[in-house]
Amino acid sequence: MCVGCGRRGGGRLLLPKSVRTAFPGLKVVIDLNAVPPLGIEGVEVTDKGKDRDGAIAYGAIGVGGTKMKIHKLAIARLFERNDQVLDAEQVYALGEGL
Repeated sequence: MCVGCGRRGGGRLLLPKSVRTAFPGLKVVIDLNAVPPLGIEGVEVTDKGKDRDGAIAYGAIGVGGTKMKIHKLAIARLFERNDQVLDAEQVYALGEGL
């Protein structure tokens, strides 16, 4: 399984649709760029789990709400103790609990 994630400032295309659709193993694409042109051609900024040519697509706004919920939970957790440190697995677990 392949997952593609695009994010590049300056409104530059990172992954053309012709390249993306040439990889049938690509299952998930996430474009974090909300400035046109989008980073992954064919993925809309508001996509949230939408099928795009056989891959599940998320755009910057589509993924943004979930991302902010995880951020808020992580910050709240950090304020519970002054020696608290969260690693990637712990932050991932917060997201799973949503």
